[in-house]
Amino acid sequence: MSPTDNTPLLNTGSFELVHSLKAYDKIPVFEYKSRNTGLTVVAAEIDGPIVYGYFCLATEAFDDDGIPHTLEHLVFLGSEDYPYKGVLDLLANRCLASGTNAWTDVDHTCYTMETAGSEGFLALMPIYLDHILYPVLSDEGFITEIHHVTEEGEDAGVVYCEMQGIENSGERRVHLAMRKAIYPENCGYSAETGGKMKNLRESITNAKIKAFHKNFYRPENLKIIIAGKIQHDDLFKALAPVEQKILSKGDRGPFLRPWQSSIPPLTESQKLFVKYPSDEEDNGIVAMAWRGPSAVNEIYKLNACSILLKYLTDSSVALLQNEFVEVDDPYASEVNFGIIENSISCIYLMFRNVPLEKIPLIRPKFDEIMQRIVLSKELDWKRIKLILKKQKLEYLSNLENCPHNSIVDMIIGHMLYGNTREDYEQRLNPLGDLEKMNLETPIFWCNLLEDYFVENHCVEIQALPSIEEKEKINVEEKELVMNRIKMMREDGLKRMGEDLLNAVKFNEREPPENMLTCVSIPNVHNFSFHEIERYTSDSDEDQPIFLKETPVCTYFDHIKSSFVYMYALMDTSKLSADQRLYLPLLLEAMFESPIMREGILIPYDEVVMQLQNDTVFYSQQMGLGQSKRFSCSSFSTTVSIMLQVAAENFEIGLNWLRELLYQTVFTAERLKIIAMKMINEVSEAKRSGRKIVSYAIKSLLYLQDSNVQANGILKQHKFLSHLISKLDLDNYQSSDILETIDTIRKMITDPCNVALYLATNLENIKPDSANVLNLLLPSDISKPEKKSFNIVPDWKLLTPDAEGGMRHCIVGMGCLDSSYLFQSTFSINTYDDPDMPALLVYIQYLCQAEGPMWRQVRGNGLSYGYSIGLRTNEGVLFLSFSRSTNVTDAYKKAYEIVTNQLKDQQWETNMFESAKSSLIFELVENESTVGNVISRSLESYFHKIEYSYYRKLIDLITQVTVEDLNRIGTKYVAALLDPTKVKTAVVCDARKVKEISEGFKNLSVPLEIFPTLEESFLNK
Repeated sequence: MSPTDNTPLLNTGSFELVHSLKAYDKIPVFEYKSRNTGLTVVAAEIDGPIVYGYFCLATEAFDDDGIPHTLEHLVFLGSEDYPYKGVLDLLANRCLASGTNAWTDVDHTCYTMETAGSEGFLALMPIYLDHILYPVLSDEGFITEIHHVTEEGEDAGVVYCEMQGIENSGERRVHLAMRKAIYPENCGYSAETGGKMKNLRESITNAKIKAFHKNFYRPENLKIIIAGKIQHDDLFKALAPVEQKILSKGDRGPFLRPWQSSIPPLTESQKLFVKYPSDEEDNGIVAMAWRGPSAVNEIYKLNACSILLKYLTDSSVALLQNEFVEVDDPYASEVNFGIIENSISCIYLMFRNVPLEKIPLIRPKFDEIMQRIVLSKELDWKRIKLILKKQKLEYLSNLENCPHNSIVDMIIGHMLYGNTREDYEQRLNPLGDLEKMNLETPIFWCNLLEDYFVENHCVEIQALPSIEEKEKINVEEKELVMNRIKMMREDGLKRMGEDLLNAVKFNEREPPENMLTCVSIPNVHNFSFHEIERYTSDSDEDQPIFLKETPVCTYFDHIKSSFVYMYALMDTSKLSADQRLYLPLLLEAMFESPIMREGILIPYDEVVMQLQNDTVFYSQQMGLGQSKRFSCSSFSTTVSIMLQVAAENFEIGLNWLRELLYQTVFTAERLKIIAMKMINEVSEAKRSGRKIVSYAIKSLLYLQDSNVQANGILKQHKFLSHLISKLDLDNYQSSDILETIDTIRKMITDPCNVALYLATNLENIKPDSANVLNLLLPSDISKPEKKSFNIVPDWKLLTPDAEGGMRHCIVGMGCLDSSYLFQSTFSINTYDDPDMPALLVYIQYLCQAEGPMWRQVRGNGLSYGYSIGLRTNEGVLFLSFSRSTNVTDAYKKAYEIVTNQLKDQQWETNMFESAKSSLIFELVENESTVGNVISRSLESYFHKIEYSYYRKLIDLITQVTVEDLNRIGTKYVAALLDPTKVKTAVVCDARKVKEISEGFKNLSVPLEIFPTLEESFLNK
């Protein structure tokens, strides 16, 4: 029965309104169910130019074959009405999307689409649903997409390639071992739904996949979730032919809803040991997991467990961080938590980068801390209240910065485990649970901790890095290939090669022209953008009166927001190369050091507590974007600290900026602890192929006197290790270090080197804000003559080709099963370059979903990830591969694709149109949320372009011609194929270094060989 509320009556066809709710009491959410087919549709009305679609099915598997994941891949290869590989994504591109996507979780599979505006969404949705409900699932698709054997006897396939890149990582092995122990016996929650490589080779079949599809891919098990601005009447019109086809298929037989069987009990605690391949045996991982509350009928307890885990781990003053990390001799670099929301949940703690000698000590120390709390019944009630307050603000912040993700996750949770309207309302309005938790007594929290972390069976996993395991995997892989070659012989391998060629030929059949144009390209001007007004303190144009009084160069954006986003931007261009080495530590220490406030030294733990109380979010970064440890984002010479505060805390936020910049008191004790945390993260970074290849190419590109070089993984490891040894020696050396850091701090916080960026609703700014802004500088620093902020684009920091030096390198990593490549050449370095639109379209043509690179590189299982891109701020055009099973052949194929395009200068009309449409989507997507608009606006100040540039760029892209592309290809793209004009970095399995280097030598790319990371130029 339809609910009784104020929802307007619509022409819904067979769909009946079953729920009309509001997420966070703000965002309307309507759920409809078809009387005829059982199909369910949920529409969440969020603001912004993008319409997000999620097609979600509950799925359950009981083994490691990876059937849910492999089926997810095969769905995209064609359907009954569109039986050709690539049609879906090419049509998606025409509809102002950038292809389609999906994810596979243990308990569900979700297919996604995002379009700029609703017109393209409504056109594409029925086509997408045809692929989901009625996929072709051909044997040929199975061969190329899932697994096949090459003529050389090696394993390949898109899914195989994907899983090869992650299966043997320490984190993946720990997570799988944890789930198998927490959910023993024949329980679907313990399945590796991605597929283990052994199963992908030996046991999965297309017949199994077809049976799985028949069981779970049914309309009554499908929930269509739409987040964005869309007319409901139009939605049901678009679904009418889908419903008709479902009904035409007749009776589907009985449906058994997944996840209804009972979960086998966990009868005892366990301690497990896991080894993972590594080049070094230094730091490991410890995980502890427990059964948690039910996601079916204990949502409140589950949410309370999340708050309790945040209490234990969320900052440097959190209990476990304080005991395990913030000590002179740390047990780990960080402690974090996770919750797997199942019918019986799993809650876990992860101790990362644990020194080997401390791995056995983690669990006993943890138990002692928990027992101490339970016996004393003492929890820091003030901190719990603080976390509840902060969680509320984070929920509201997410509505600005990722509303679709926040709401969709809750809807999927209800789809899988909810039963009643009350359940639904509780999930969609978590603020109600927070208010209830605020009324709980300390006894409630102590009892929760005792029930789930003390009196509960625990699965402990000690994960050890192992050189022996690395060598064992290498030997097994080699023997596997050798035995296969011996068993299949030349004829068998030749047959494998022929089967693959036939499968590729079948998959690459050209669809009819009218199929590729069956949807119209939507109007590119009908987007609901977030509005923004921009002002600068050095502009002569009309501006808010308070900007004229700011003590430093200030950028201000007026945008509809409930928060204030404030950045203190600092120019580091005057630092020496040696001084730059201190920057990562200095920025980290700004948030974790004591503060001198009105002559009183406030201890660091109180500082952190107060910061958490007064802010929604805070961070420090090298560059403008969110930079991760040992990396810099764009405009790397600018470093920044950022605060997000509630609108009413505008003055408090500015006070914090001043105190963090000018009043922090650096101590040897805090610097040593922070440096140790950073050092302990090195071992994890050194196991990441993606991070090391990025580190290698930037080391080839950037000048030594740059923040990018100074913040390199191995350079920071050496520097921090040496610094700690000095801090350990005597007070004289410690004083010297403190003096150096303070000198650097004074240089970069000199008002002449500082700018302020503010983004909020002007209505949040009070009339006396001019006086408030003057709080940014301490009273003992005179207000300088205001001038423009010094902006250094990254292209000015690159090593000129004329200086020579190494151009190409390959580094071996024993912990890798797949390869990574990054290659770059100089290109456009300003946004106002008239060639920019055409170059962007050229790149998009090659790399779009179902474009040449997708089909011939990813589609043939050579590399799971690929990209050609333009980094305007660096002034480089680049080619990259990630998780590549055969990086040499991937590179050959890319070379062939680009060479043929340059030579033939022929462009498929439909591909050309879809490239422009999908590129427009990507530009619009960058303005999809308030947070995205703020990030883009800040960058545009640094690029010295108007914000309207991006809207103009959309028009310029529509005007690009094939003649423009041919001119651009010769001018810019050809250089990417010239070994004398590019720089190349490859990282790979150490045993493949020689083979890959020889392959690239034959392609005229002479890679300088470094057998291991320790022997490489990066470690000098």
